[in-house]
Amino acid sequence: MDDSLINGYENDGSLQEFRTYLVPDIKKRIQDVQRKLDFWHRLLKDLDKKKSKGSSEHYLEREIRDFVSRLQNVLETYFNEVQRRRGRSIIGKCIDEFKFFQMADLDVKEINMQIRMTSWYLNFLGALSQTETQSANENPETEIRRKLRRSIFDSGENDIVVKDPRLQTLKSSLLDGKDRVIRIYGRGGIGKTALAHRLYSSPTVQSRFDICSVVEIGPEFAVRNVLESILVQLPEGRERMKQPNLTLEAVAEHFKEYGKNIRYLFVLDDIRSLDDWNLLRRIFPKNQKGSKLMLTTRLADVAFSVDEDEPDGLDEQDALDEPDGFVHVMRRLSPFDSFQLFQKTFSRDPYAYAEVDSLKNNIKRQVLKCCMGLPSAIVAVGEVLAKRRTSHEWEMVLRDIKLLIDRGQPVEQIISQKSISDLIFDDLPYHLKPCFLYLGLFPKGSKIEVEHLYLQWMAEGMISRDDCQENETMMDLAERYLSDLVQRKIVEVEEEEEEIPSLRKYKSCQIHEHVKDHCLQKGEEYFFKVLDNRSSDSLSLTTNPARGMALHLGKEDDRSSVDQLRNGKVDHLRSLLLLSPQDLQVKLEWPRRMFNLKRYRMLRVLTFERVEFQERGLPSEMTWPIYLRYLSFKGCILGVLPASIGNLSFLETLDLRVSSKVIIIIPNVLRQLGKLVSLYLPLEFKTQNNDKLYLKSLKEIEILENFHTGMCNVADLFKMMKLRHLSTTVEGNLGDLKQIVRRMDMTSENTSVSIKVKNFDCYTEERHSVFRELLRCQILHTLHMDGHLGQIPPRYEITTRLTEMVLIGSQLKEDPMTTLDKLPELQVLVLQNDAFDGKKMVCAESSFMKLKRLELSTLRFLETWEVEEGSLPVLSIVAVKNCRKLQILPDELRNRVPQITFEIVSELISKDGLKLKKSGSGT
Repeated sequence: MDDSLINGYENDGSLQEFRTYLVPDIKKRIQDVQRKLDFWHRLLKDLDKKKSKGSSEHYLEREIRDFVSRLQNVLETYFNEVQRRRGRSIIGKCIDEFKFFQMADLDVKEINMQIRMTSWYLNFLGALSQTETQSANENPETEIRRKLRRSIFDSGENDIVVKDPRLQTLKSSLLDGKDRVIRIYGRGGIGKTALAHRLYSSPTVQSRFDICSVVEIGPEFAVRNVLESILVQLPEGRERMKQPNLTLEAVAEHFKEYGKNIRYLFVLDDIRSLDDWNLLRRIFPKNQKGSKLMLTTRLADVAFSVDEDEPDGLDEQDALDEPDGFVHVMRRLSPFDSFQLFQKTFSRDPYAYAEVDSLKNNIKRQVLKCCMGLPSAIVAVGEVLAKRRTSHEWEMVLRDIKLLIDRGQPVEQIISQKSISDLIFDDLPYHLKPCFLYLGLFPKGSKIEVEHLYLQWMAEGMISRDDCQENETMMDLAERYLSDLVQRKIVEVEEEEEEIPSLRKYKSCQIHEHVKDHCLQKGEEYFFKVLDNRSSDSLSLTTNPARGMALHLGKEDDRSSVDQLRNGKVDHLRSLLLLSPQDLQVKLEWPRRMFNLKRYRMLRVLTFERVEFQERGLPSEMTWPIYLRYLSFKGCILGVLPASIGNLSFLETLDLRVSSKVIIIIPNVLRQLGKLVSLYLPLEFKTQNNDKLYLKSLKEIEILENFHTGMCNVADLFKMMKLRHLSTTVEGNLGDLKQIVRRMDMTSENTSVSIKVKNFDCYTEERHSVFRELLRCQILHTLHMDGHLGQIPPRYEITTRLTEMVLIGSQLKEDPMTTLDKLPELQVLVLQNDAFDGKKMVCAESSFMKLKRLELSTLRFLETWEVEEGSLPVLSIVAVKNCRKLQILPDELRNRVPQITFEIVSELISKDGLKLKKSGSGT
């Protein structure tokens, strides 16, 4: 959970710099603190692996997490103070180190007291009896299953569960001598164990056998445990168990010799694999006494298996000579029996609330439908609902049941003492927990842009390069983490539109509504805090300082949240998100009283969203968060970016896509951000003195958005050899386009390029040849071309990776559809402003197999548009605007009106009566 706490400074290289001049004694003490951090961090991981933890383990986790965070805070404070004075002389640095470390050492001594108490408590837990330890580590599913079985066995519900007209046949097969193996087969929770216990406990059955025993197999099967549980029930078995160094072979031999001369009945409950059964069947000796094995299983392979000719490890005469045996296939309870079982379970609880209104009855019917006739599920739900008084509580139970079903988990998990949200969180792998909790910082229902979420995870240290697989980037790893959360049904995603070229699979995500509140609650345990106009907790009263915080600004005068942030305990804050809703009509002004960035010197992530900075602009103290790695001003009203931003030497992501209402002035200091990996420039901006931005030194850049050749030097791209995504605009300059094409030819295939070429007429062969070279570039995904072309090259000279093409004013003489229709990845095609000068356009059969959006705008000469059968099979949006001579839509498209959305700007009416709207959209 605390990888980011341990590795934060290792990742940004600051520790290496400090180690070059640390005083030896201080260096040794610092390394001792780091060793402690590493040890307790590993222990946290080990504790997290336990599937079922009691209050002791949860307390221990909280304590360790607390002092791990405090130790990290000490290191951060110390290194930050030393870093601030790195320009001083060597003697001055040493003096500062002694002074700052003396202060830090007091904190470390106090934390060491807490560590000693925790160590004592850890040793105390280690001295628990083996029985208690085993119980603490037991699979929660096993414990729930046992609890439900006891619940069924100890009450009248068993009569309903085993009510089957075939029961007498099963009992007869158990009592006669024909079938040695009786198999009870059915899915989990259907009542196999209840039926087996009903038969086993029958006086008639008990009197027929010399020894009867039930052995639970389950998923934690171990041969020795099975043999020992049997051996203790045999004469002299307990004495033999006391023998030192008793081998498995000795146990098996004793049972084999004794078992030959008795009539036994062993119930092997819940066999989970065929291999387990093949091993078990060799343990039980063959005899002629009428001995029986009765097993329960949810696997058809086990239920219908046959004996093997040559058993492994034992003589054939010693193995169970097994015919096919008797197989009893369980049936689900009927709706009537399901209702009866629920009623008996519900009413037997002395604390059950008898008042059941019509809403509860409706919920009960839905619940029983979800239980699908499975007795264990019905009993579990009955016991839970018996303790719920209100209809709202019943609705919450129904919601949790549906959540369990969606996640492929058994409904009977509902009986767990933990909430479903707790179960979901505990089930997460260690590395996913901080990523999941980080999502809680975003407003409810908001769509989180995944690319920036990944970058924030990376800036926080939640994504480690050590976990990357071969040829996998950290962004790829982050996407794999999100995909895991999606598969676990706790995060919803909007997949990236196929017509939009992207290296990422998803466009946005949001946390499932049913786990949002739990995420917030759990997040506070892990030092995440959300402030909004509903929040009343005072940060200054928080015992543990928050490490991640979001301020949700719901209205312009939201003073309470602002005051909490201004007055709160924020010295060790690592993430600060200032977020406002997208639908807020008035942007939020930056309050003068809000805060001083000097207090936030530990920040790694700082996000301003839709904040209006007015004339004041950014605070002059922006240089104080010296370890800042992620900085965003997306959607903000910001007129001038201060030159001091160039001092953020650890910055990896910078998003300057401010509101389109303002043209920001960017100082020529971005060259100083040598560790920058992702740079998002605004669509329009100015520079001081109108010089071009100098970006040549940004050699680590992987993502570069809105690179405008009129404001940036194209030659700088040749120094950015790690580029994976580039979006650029070329403003009519032939030399710039030539260099862009040459740079694209130098880039690996795993790169994507989106390019807009404006005011670029191709009347000369030189200019048209550059356009053809551009179309051949294999990394070109999106092309917007504005200017005269006359013709486009044949399809074999166009990259097959092109996903979007926009042609404006191209004045093509030949139908472009005959050239573009076979491009295999093309998903968006836009023809605007006389891009085609012809009268007839034809989409041939089986063409444009992936095209989703087609726009024809201001094609003044187009009169006829034909779409042949089988063309445009996945088309979903058709836009026809100001094509005044086009009088009717193609029949093939009009026949697919339910599947296609039409966006029409025309005063024409089609012949079949389909009105083409003057403006707007319709279907």
